[in-house]
Amino acid sequence: MKVDYCSYTLEELYDVHENIDKDAYPERYQELLKELASREKEEAAKEPDETEEIKKPKRKRTNKEKIITSSFILIAAAACLYFGEIPGKHGGLSIDDDPIAFWITMLFCVGLAVNQLLTLEPNAESSVKDT
Repeated sequence: MKVDYCSYTLEELYDVHENIDKDAYPERYQELLKELASREKEEAAKEPDETEEIKKPKRKRTNKEKIITSSFILIAAAACLYFGEIPGKHGGLSIDDDPIAFWITMLFCVGLAVNQLLTLEPNAESSVKDT
C-alpha cells in the first residue's frame, strides 16, 4: 500500500517523521524525506511578510507525556495537602496562615492536571502503528 504524502500537511509530515518505523518501512521513509525536503524548500522560497513570523509547527504532547505530567502534579498536590503547606520562597503558602490562597492554588494545580487528562486522544497508539 502506497502512502500519498502530498495530501499531508507539513505538521502531519513532521508527526509521521517522528513516529515512523524506519526499519519496517524504508521505502515510505525515503518518500517521506523527499516530500519533507520539497515542502521545506517551498516554504523557504516563499518570501515571508514582515509581520508574519516563520514558526515550526508546535509539537503535540503524547498521551504518555500528559499522563506522566498529570501524575506528578497530582502527587505534588497530595503531598501539599498532607503537609498543609505549599513550599516556596519566603515560607510558601500555609493552610493555617492563608487558607484562601492555599485552596485556590491547590484547585488550580488539580484543575490543570485534570484538564490534561481530559485532552487525551483515544486510540492514539493505533494511528502511530499504521504509518
